[in-house]
Amino acid sequence: MARDPGLLTGSELAATRTEGLSTATHEQLARSAGAVVEINGLGRRFGDHEVVGSLDLSLAPGERAAFWGPNGSGKSTVLRCIAGTLYPSRGRVLVNGFLAGTLEARRAVGASLAQERSFYLRLTGHVNLLFFARLHSASEREARRRVGAIEAELELEDIAAERVDRCSTGMVQQLGFARALLGNPAVVLLDEPTRSLDEDARGRLWAALERRPATATLIATHLKEDLDRCDRRVVFPC
Repeated sequence: MARDPGLLTGSELAATRTEGLSTATHEQLARSAGAVVEINGLGRRFGDHEVVGSLDLSLAPGERAAFWGPNGSGKSTVLRCIAGTLYPSRGRVLVNGFLAGTLEARRAVGASLAQERSFYLRLTGHVNLLFFARLHSASEREARRRVGAIEAELELEDIAAERVDRCSTGMVQQLGFARALLGNPAVVLLDEPTRSLDEDARGRLWAALERRPATATLIATHLKEDLDRCDRRVVFPC
């Protein structure tokens, strides 16, 4: 597949990453760059159980941050609040300056969250991706172009030809990542994105993110390999 001239290679991007900066410096950079995600005093309770205490976070365009912490510490909950599928109990989340959950904010987010249930199981991965691409595209032709491009980039042609209910967990996870990139989002939310992937699939995932230097990324993970590929970590519980 021909390289998009607007996307940097991994080697070109290496010079632009900001590992080693303090959290305060990252927050300052995010605000000065016009934060893609801005979280102020986010808290979330489920009944009497407080999952997230109070979280403040700014994420700049192109920045990559890892949510790092034990199971049940609130990492996935915060991702869902940013995606707009869950409302905070208190505080505020803005995406590209719009309140999370609004149509404008949702258009700026690409998400692949845990326990993927949004695919139509009796349809192929390809047909599913076409359906989601049509939500972002003005025409059927453009939707087909986008799906063909992402399937080629991630080498998903064989997986996409299978019915989703016949795909393994790792195969569905790759389809979920492909769907997250379809609308050229300003921020990508990934919940344990490499957990079920083989080595080659992990390599394709990280290469795809490297080729999108303007896209901010938030990753919930338990894996040090994922952490090492991020600019900073946000430690949970918070």
